[in-house]
Amino acid sequence: MCDNKVSYHVTSGYDYREVKVQCGRTDPYGSRAVCDECSSDHHKMEEIERHEASVEADNQSARSAGWGEF
Repeated sequence: MCDNKVSYHVTSGYDYREVKVQCGRTDPYGSRAVCDECSSDHHKMEEIERHEASVEADNQSARSAGWGEF
């Protein structure tokens, strides 16, 4: 991905705090953080979708073998 940071606001007690995550890493909600620059690039989004599909296929294989997820 790139070196950009993606900003998230997560609950912290009765308030919110800002969490910045590097583009391409896991966000606080368990998904992939993608910055605006990368999300507008058609080729990068195709690459991300292929990778996510590959990860899901690996996890399905592992679950079917009784190993759980990676």
